[in-house]
Amino acid sequence: MAKTEKPKRDFGSVLQKQGLLVMLLLLIIFFRIFEKEYFLTFDNFITILVGATALGIMAAAQTPLIVSGGIDVSVGSVVALTTVLVGKLLATGMPSWLVVILAIAAGTLVGVINGFIVVQLGVNPFITTLGTMSFFSGLAFILSSGQTVSIRDDLFDWFLYTKPFNIPVFVIILIVVMAFALFVERKTVVGRNIFAIGGNREAARLSGISIKMLPLGLYAVSGFSAAIGGLILVCQLGAASPQLGTSYLLSVVTAVILGGTSLAGGRGSIVGTAMAVGILATLSNGFAHLQLPSYGQTTALGAALIIAVLIDQTSAKVRK
Repeated sequence: MAKTEKPKRDFGSVLQKQGLLVMLLLLIIFFRIFEKEYFLTFDNFITILVGATALGIMAAAQTPLIVSGGIDVSVGSVVALTTVLVGKLLATGMPSWLVVILAIAAGTLVGVINGFIVVQLGVNPFITTLGTMSFFSGLAFILSSGQTVSIRDDLFDWFLYTKPFNIPVFVIILIVVMAFALFVERKTVVGRNIFAIGGNREAARLSGISIKMLPLGLYAVSGFSAAIGGLILVCQLGAASPQLGTSYLLSVVTAVILGGTSLAGGRGSIVGTAMAVGILATLSNGFAHLQLPSYGQTTALGAALIIAVLIDQTSAKVRK
């Protein structure tokens, strides 16, 4: 069996990360100019990290999937479905720990369905997950009748209010997830195989890499992470709504592409994704402080995605 090569961090990727750092610093300076009292405080830094938790976890799972040549645009619908299931099941009196397990299982199952259709049936991943996005979004609205349900539960409140060393549990979860994803990317055979599949699928197959089971697993992880994201949002907002996941399709993909992951596969990094998540979370926090309308943030997010795709396409041409 041929050995797979460790993913290379080329000069272009280093420059891109420096560009992300500059972008983040410029955002901080901009919002600091207009909001002088609270924006640069430690409390607001923690607030930004808490707000980034759901996005960061989903983006951490989406990164290796896109690196492998796939994509999952159904994450928002999984978030919606998860929150609705939590609301429905808690209303029956079911124990909250069992509700959490079933919600995570449902999200993971959606990921497995996506993976089966893409990997086993050979359907385009964008078309597949676009279809499942529509289906499960509709299912979430049907199950909830389009209603938002208030949720108060001891287990969810524990995650919301517990602060070991004065650091919210959500921040610790985000750091652990990012660290684990980075470890898998840099230090494991699985990480190297993901880059190999995305770089040259046929060469990866000939070298003995499972080009079906590994991508299938990545789709399952994507669904799993979206379910976790949905549970986090339920904790933070204290509500279950079929509309909770609507913004996450755009923001998750934007974070991954802005972080330097190529839509063509074979190139990307968790570090870049983490920096991009920081940029988007800072943008959201800054808009809230300045009381700017939400559609302005959506416009900025769309512009960031366009810029990220243009950079990705330009980088691909330079490499050729």
